[in-house]
Amino acid sequence: MRLTLTRLAALTPKLKELRIVLDPTGDASKGAREFVQKFYPNLKRDNPNLPIMVRECAGAQPRLWARYAKGKEISVSLTNREAPDIQKQLEAVGK
Repeated sequence: MRLTLTRLAALTPKLKELRIVLDPTGDASKGAREFVQKFYPNLKRDNPNLPIMVRECAGAQPRLWARYAKGKEISVSLTNREAPDIQKQLEAVGK
């Protein structure tokens, strides 16, 4: 996982910001919470200049938002996804 996230920073110079929105207690956000708990520290350490924000909001559907140069944004639903699936989504938005 660490190698992949390091490659993410090297391959995506146009990526300006990542946001993960999740419900702190909801079942649909279980995988997103697990991803943040296990992988956020290494992700941030390996990408110190990339803003990575985690937003918790009761009742929110989990989503991954990626903002690129010139304000372009895309989002991916993380509803009921497990942490390894979220890693794949992160890699996809990083290309």
